Amino acid sequence: MTRRSLLAGSAAALMTPAILRAQEADIAIGSLTPNTGGGGPFGPNITASHKRVAEAVNAAGGVLGRQIRLYQENSETNPETAVRAADKLISVNKVSAIIGTFSSSVTLGIMPKCQSANIIQMCTSSSADIPIADEKGLVFNFQPLSPIWGRAIADLVLSRGLENYALMALNNDFTRSMMDGFIERVGTEALVQDPFYYNASQSSYRSEVTQLIEKSPEAVFIPSYVTDFTAVYKELYRQGYEGAVITISLSTGDQFKSTVGAAADGVIHGFPVPALSSPAYKEYLTEAGLEDTGSVQHPFGTAGRDQMSVLLLAMEKAGTTDSAAVAQAIWDVTTGEGKKTVYNVADGLAAIRAGEEINYSGASGSIEFDAEGGVLGRDFQLSEIQDGKDVVIQRLEY
Repeated sequence: MTRRSLLAGSAAALMTPAILRAQEADIAIGSLTPNTGGGGPFGPNITASHKRVAEAVNAAGGVLGRQIRLYQENSETNPETAVRAADKLISVNKVSAIIGTFSSSVTLGIMPKCQSANIIQMCTSSSADIPIADEKGLVFNFQPLSPIWGRAIADLVLSRGLENYALMALNNDFTRSMMDGFIERVGTEALVQDPFYYNASQSSYRSEVTQLIEKSPEAVFIPSYVTDFTAVYKELYRQGYEGAVITISLSTGDQFKSTVGAAADGVIHGFPVPALSSPAYKEYLTEAGLEDTGSVQHPFGTAGRDQMSVLLLAMEKAGTTDSAAVAQAIWDVTTGEGKKTVYNVADGLAAIRAGEEINYSGASGSIEFDAEGGVLGRDFQLSEIQDGKDVVIQRLEY
């Protein structure tokens, strides 16, 4: 049985808590974002996007004739904090959906509560365990799974002629499966030693770095978050490693660059990015008060815009806040050919109310979902830090 057929047949079975919520005057939605912690550089932009879309829809009369009430909670990029916040959103605030989770551990951590209460989840998390854990077909991921990250980054760096590698990564769901994807592409014969993992917030990474570079690899790949990567990179620099250092762009933002200074030059990093020519991306820049610089801005903020837009369009399309019906409608408003393309929630709502079939194309990407609720088709970008700035080396569509 496919996820879609499961949803089509389960709407009635899932209705009890959803119907209670639907009887409320406002539609309650939970925004659970990483405003601090490892996702802190991205959470505020996601939060702001959720708020902007909700406010715009409310100003135009709401959805299903009802206003949107947005409840905001900070996950702190911590699964224990997130579970407590999700419990409040579900039990106290009676939300119909929880959107905006960032780290895979948070998304997976709150999933049992969301599944039990039949709550839609929308995330930008990349663990391959997410679709496995989603037994009810209620999770929609606006970020490619991490094996895809690994394969895409490997394809990009292979085009630079790098031939042998040493790998180590932060020990979590996100990076472990990313390493698998990277190895799948470069091949085990290109590895100078077995990959290994380290823990976050170690007091020192000296022994790990010594092990990483002891066979003088041409390049090292270290998928991680900014705090631990900064500490690891400092140790690489102290030990005099001169090969290529490859990581993910989550690790190389302003915090990293300001901490290591000119030593950051030469670091190569990759990341899924919005299509810069997309009308929805350009609309996002205007909404966020940003100048179009031709460079990627707010990669997670754009996803936040898309999450709230898709959710509200699906509710309007479904004619209800019932979770199974809304989940089915999410595919209806995002995926499939021969429909009217819309780039924002206002145009989408107008088209639905006029009886038209729509395909929402988002600011973070085209927003097409596979049968497991995973987003299809994203651009990946490889950059190198030069003179303290990110210089794009190559892009590919994946």
